[in-house]
Amino acid sequence: MLVATAATGPQEDEAVDKTEALLAHDAATEVIVLRRETGDAQTIDALQRARSVFFTGGDQQRIVDRYPPGPVREAFRAFVQRGGTLGGGSAGCAMLGERMLLGGRSAQALGIPAKDEDGSERVLGPRIGSGMGFLPGVLTDSHFFERDRLGRLCAALVQGPDKLGLGVGEDAAVEVDLAARTVRGLTWSESLLIDARCARAEGGRWGPFVAQLVGEGETLALGGLCDQPPEVLAEAAATRIPVVEPGQNRQLSSWRLFRRARDGQELFEWHSDGWSVRARGLGDGRRVLFEVRR
Repeated sequence: MLVATAATGPQEDEAVDKTEALLAHDAATEVIVLRRETGDAQTIDALQRARSVFFTGGDQQRIVDRYPPGPVREAFRAFVQRGGTLGGGSAGCAMLGERMLLGGRSAQALGIPAKDEDGSERVLGPRIGSGMGFLPGVLTDSHFFERDRLGRLCAALVQGPDKLGLGVGEDAAVEVDLAARTVRGLTWSESLLIDARCARAEGGRWGPFVAQLVGEGETLALGGLCDQPPEVLAEAAATRIPVVEPGQNRQLSSWRLFRRARDGQELFEWHSDGWSVRARGLGDGRRVLFEVRR
């Protein structure tokens, strides 16, 4: 098992933490830590002998900077192509696609003006850079429900060229089979697969999107969730999903929107930080039609 700490600031703390966690799970596991300072030849040799690689969290740009196009990145891709398991948390999830989100809030990505602490205007629109290219055609995001990142992922998907989005929650994990082009939920906590092939941005609206929650034991194809353009959401009264209710965690309010919407065709609405989402089920108890509004 290789643990790559390129994204993490305090590398040693993360190396110890992840090594101890892996050994607690299986004391016989051999853990090798790939630090930013680990040489290219040593990294390539370790990849040729490994069966799994885990990228720690932090700043995904550090991963791309440490492993630019060249022999080491090709060694990572060869590892994946021969069936090795590669994944990560937070930044280690965000860097998987050919493009990656670099940061920023959903409001910023959707063009809502705001100022930084120094008084300067924030750059508006989704912040996107080149990823590691391990998961072609899919744009990934992490801390998804907890940090209200639905808006920024949708804005990035409409901008293209990727038209599939995968938002993974903090307590969630999914497994992607590249050969079969499927995604399978591994945890009770759910993630969200978004199909943006029919979505566009117009007049402060982004959509329509089709999405489905991915929970433990559920397998979805990465070929898309709709075969034809979905209808436009009606301008009707909607049931508002509150950010917080007694006994609930506000960090999962956007997740509750999709949970409520998928079970019928009632229209629901959710608001956050100057933008909102309207959603309803598509009648199969699984898929949700939604749009983002500013």
